[in-house]
Amino acid sequence: MRTLTRVVRSALALGLLCPVPSVAQGVWDAPSFVRPGAPLGLTLALTDSEPGDGRGVLALWRASPVPAGLGFRAGISEAPGDGVVAVLGVDVSGSLTRLVGLRGPAAIWWSGAGVGLGDGLSASFPLGAAFCWAGRSGGVSFMPSVGGHVVLDVLMGEQDDLALEGALDLGLDLAFSGGWVIRLGAAVGGRDALAIGVRVPG
Repeated sequence: MRTLTRVVRSALALGLLCPVPSVAQGVWDAPSFVRPGAPLGLTLALTDSEPGDGRGVLALWRASPVPAGLGFRAGISEAPGDGVVAVLGVDVSGSLTRLVGLRGPAAIWWSGAGVGLGDGLSASFPLGAAFCWAGRSGGVSFMPSVGGHVVLDVLMGEQDDLALEGALDLGLDLAFSGGWVIRLGAAVGGRDALAIGVRVPG
């Protein structure tokens, strides 16, 4: 487990420090919105994949809270040159808290696969980890999270390429009575992205 942790840290640092051809306008994994206990149901979000240039919308669906089951997402956003990019992805996750006997914040690993469809095609395969705390103040529950992931991008279009990127993942979920959850997400590094959304009750 220590060796795996060192490998993930090294790969993340490499992805953050070594710029590669950007596919930020057509990636499905940023912001990840994957954290321990992330809610089931439908989440609708507004996104900005590169602040000021890539505004879009994103829909996420889960049948079970993370890390159980699969998560599905689909979105559409602006791209350079008045273009449009569509993204599709699926994620899978598992508990690290039980695996290594951690105490305190809950921890998960997560991975998945997805595509970005625009002028070309990009297939992305992330691997990451996320940690989450939980608290309550008044009638609001809050769940901040932090993590990181590395991604192998397979770029297909005018010029085929392979790219390795890394991102720091930040999130905050605010749960209210009635089932409403406000969800904030950000990615920093090789995949700059912001998003705000709401998990729809029922």
